[in-house]
Amino acid sequence: MVAIGLINELVGFTGTMNYYSSTFGKLKLTDGMNYLRNKANCYWLVDIVESVQGLSSVRLARKFLIWKIEVDRDKSFKVTAREDTESELVYEQKGGYTDFPLRGFEFYQCDDVLLLKGEY
Repeated sequence: MVAIGLINELVGFTGTMNYYSSTFGKLKLTDGMNYLRNKANCYWLVDIVESVQGLSSVRLARKFLIWKIEVDRDKSFKVTAREDTESELVYEQKGGYTDFPLRGFEFYQCDDVLLLKGEY
């Protein structure tokens, strides 16, 4: 039920009025991404994205990236980035445990801004 409620709340974000800094200030987050970060307590997810900005594969593609988190039943997870839905992976990271409330979720990166799909 938490997941359905969170998805319904995120659908309400269709633009942004403010930009928020990521942990180390390399990225900006829209209202919706900041809400997700706080509501789902997933600062770590934004930190993963921020921490790989210096990788050449990410740096070259960062004009537009699709970031995705997938959570398995055992709560292990995988974070990936692609330039579009058909392209090869630009980045992938796996982890042993997360309490992220959604089984799968995608968001965008445009240059140095992270945003929800509805905010694009």
